Amino acid sequence: MELIAIKTPIIKQGDDIIKIVLDSMKKQGLTLRPGDIIAAGEKVIATAQGRIVDLETIKNISEQAHSIGKKYKIDPRKVEVIMSESEEILGGVETVLLTRSYGLLLANAGIDSSNAGKDTNVILFPGDLWGTIRKFRNDLEKASGVHPLGALLIDSRVQPLKKGIIGGALAVSGFQPIEDLRGQKDIFGRVLLIKQMAIADDLSSAAEFVMREAAEQTPFVLIHDAPVKFIPDDQISKDSMLMPMDECLFMNVFKNYKKDKVLLKK
Repeated sequence: MELIAIKTPIIKQGDDIIKIVLDSMKKQGLTLRPGDIIAAGEKVIATAQGRIVDLETIKNISEQAHSIGKKYKIDPRKVEVIMSESEEILGGVETVLLTRSYGLLLANAGIDSSNAGKDTNVILFPGDLWGTIRKFRNDLEKASGVHPLGALLIDSRVQPLKKGIIGGALAVSGFQPIEDLRGQKDIFGRVLLIKQMAIADDLSSAAEFVMREAAEQTPFVLIHDAPVKFIPDDQISKDSMLMPMDECLFMNVFKNYKKDKVLLKK
């Protein structure tokens, strides 16, 4: 397997992402091959979609946002935006909230201010994560004439009790994101009971490593020869990578720490 970062110009609202990817690949002497996967950083996709909020435009700030902002030392305008992107807030530390958003545990609902332009700007996740990456893959296949292709919408995330960030898959198109090994046997003949390989997350973390997070301008990664199973999108459930809350180790432990939990009214 080979991963190659794709350097692009600065992407702005309304830009043609597919054209930028293909033109940038051509400049680097890169070509798409059947079975390739493109990992796309969620931030540039969101930027092209115009998913940028200037906090100076947030005027109606709830008492709940003021209270949470004071407790965790976060601009209450930003808290208001985080609340609008979340199902619930589980707690936090100074400057960061842990939210449940899009079915995932995320820092600040995935909202980020790095590479967002002016100091008061924040970037939200792309709208319709799964629809976005499926359209990206379909458009890329049509424009390039190459198929099958796979696509990943990725973001960086933290891990419990570990420093640093890793990549994680927000949505997948064109290939099976999870490999279920349950029922298979290990080398000693014992049956595997719970093991499922997070293929999409593993690829996302590898892509994050070559993509980087600062001023590199490499928001896409070309992945050659990934050992994945290509399948139609109608065979990929949008919940395929999610675990029910009552089966999740972390969420079950959190049940004992409800004092910081904030249910958000919709």
